Amino acid sequence: MRVSETSTSPPGLPPKTVKLDRGGRVTVPRPAAIAATLLRLTLALVYLWGFINQAFGVSYTNSATNSAGQAVSYGWHFSYNSSLGWITSGFTHSPTAAFIGNTHGPLAFVLKNLPTGLDDVGWMFALGGLGVALALGICMRVAGWGGFLLNMLLWLSLFPPGGNPIVDGMHTTYAFALLLLGFLHAGNYFGLGRWWEAHTPSLIH
Repeated sequence: MRVSETSTSPPGLPPKTVKLDRGGRVTVPRPAAIAATLLRLTLALVYLWGFINQAFGVSYTNSATNSAGQAVSYGWHFSYNSSLGWITSGFTHSPTAAFIGNTHGPLAFVLKNLPTGLDDVGWMFALGGLGVALALGICMRVAGWGGFLLNMLLWLSLFPPGGNPIVDGMHTTYAFALLLLGFLHAGNYFGLGRWWEAHTPSLIH
């Protein structure tokens, strides 16, 4: 669902600005609103695929290899192994065990001291919840702050990161991107954000 647009350009030209929030306080150029929407949908695909991959054991590669390990064809190659899926394995496979086992940063103790199974439930809920929220444009404030805190926790659980002495290039980037989308009310442009805010308690906006 799109939000109201205003324009100071001559009649017949595309509107130049977009009001993203209900009060009209967040007004951005139309290309910026489109870019925010594309960023939101891109992150939605990242989290939704992460959920599908880890919940159902579906994996993907862009190349098929022969017995010698040489790439022989490029394309969309999917495979399925139920024992590697959190749900399909009957919750016996842990999608977080490998990550938690490698944590070494100042906040690693948070993840390592979670009750057995709670880390898996929380992680899968976060992946699925962020993916759905970003795809539909709902719960953007919750997704923004929740995604920010989650990614900062992951960053500080692996600090110092590899490849860069300060930021890790993924969790820190995702953290601030999600927070920005929440502040921009990005779910209100080609999303269900306005409808969601009008029909649900403010606690889950």
